[in-house]
Amino acid sequence: MERVELAVRGLRIDQRRLDNLKTAVAEATMNAMEHGNEYRRDRPVTLRVLYAPDALRVQVTDRGQTVARPESEPPDIEKKLAGEQRPRGWGLFLIENLVDEARVTNVGGTHTLELVLKLGGDSANS
Repeated sequence: MERVELAVRGLRIDQRRLDNLKTAVAEATMNAMEHGNEYRRDRPVTLRVLYAPDALRVQVTDRGQTVARPESEPPDIEKKLAGEQRPRGWGLFLIENLVDEARVTNVGGTHTLELVLKLGGDSANS
């Protein structure tokens, strides 16, 4: 989170949107460490920050096994409390609701989640 904040210092990003991006980056990084790299030191998670006038992109990449994620219903706190949904499963839902876009790619043994924050105009999460 802090490294991304340092990387974008100087850009005119509303503090609330920056905080949302930092939270999404932290969640994506924790997911990559746990599910992708299984906390293995020999498989570090990498972050890449890309800037263009219309969008800021943060890529979180791991080298874990790519497993097709089954379609799941959005998390529902009432169902979780009632035991009708697993207690976990908030990560991607949270990420998708904190940034303007979230895209997953799998190429050559790497799994990347790209978080997009649109700049310079209206956005879905302003």
